[in-house]
Amino acid sequence: MSDTARRKGLIILSMPRSGSSWLASLTNATGTMGKADEWLDFAHLSTPKGPKGRPRLNQKTLQSASTENGNFTVKIFPRQLLQVIDEYEFDFIRRAMREHETRLILLKREDRKAQAISLVRAIQTGQWHAAQPARKTPEYNFGAVAQAYFHINRGYDFWQSYLALQGFSYLNFGYEDMANAPTPYLEAVSQHFGEPLPHNRSPLEIQSDALSKEWRERFDDDLKTYGIPAIAYQQKQPEKGLGNALKVLSGKPARISRFGYSS
Repeated sequence: MSDTARRKGLIILSMPRSGSSWLASLTNATGTMGKADEWLDFAHLSTPKGPKGRPRLNQKTLQSASTENGNFTVKIFPRQLLQVIDEYEFDFIRRAMREHETRLILLKREDRKAQAISLVRAIQTGQWHAAQPARKTPEYNFGAVAQAYFHINRGYDFWQSYLALQGFSYLNFGYEDMANAPTPYLEAVSQHFGEPLPHNRSPLEIQSDALSKEWRERFDDDLKTYGIPAIAYQQKQPEKGLGNALKVLSGKPARISRFGYSS
């Protein structure tokens, strides 16, 4: 299929540790409903940046996200969309809605404490899927979990505001409901693409375990004892290191890291 042909597409809007990878794996296995992944993540961005890079970025994203029949699926977190808008002056979602038959799905996780704990553990260990080896043993950190909780809620608030301002229609799904019975999600996706309903099992496993339960109990106890720490709502932090300190001393702005990710 040519890059200019009108396609059917799906864009999943969510936040990390929402179950989006698990749901996407169910449709990815069909080989006909796109190749869902975080194609706008930093690792996939290409040069040149700015308006000159828009055509290449759009082309590369569609090619990476499409199955042979031309259907595409992309997962997007707010930080990814915002970085592309910032560095390329380009909103992939708006273009996909304009040029293709695109459906938007907003996937939320209602248990935000569990999501925050899962996010902190994944960041610490580098283990984003159960099959990945952990780089280190996770260590409970009250401030980090509190900060992750606020970070996750800001992300969901961003998507609600973005969709309202753009006037885009979308389907709303909850992780907890889908974990028990993903059929409504699968029916919506298969109907959109005009493909048979998938009945395969996901190769991904739910990572919640006894350690997650222990962290949650400690977090609830710390909340009762200390209240919400000030760091919880801090969105950006100066990076540590001598080089950054020298920047500040020389009057230059410090290099900043967004929560949990490089800037």
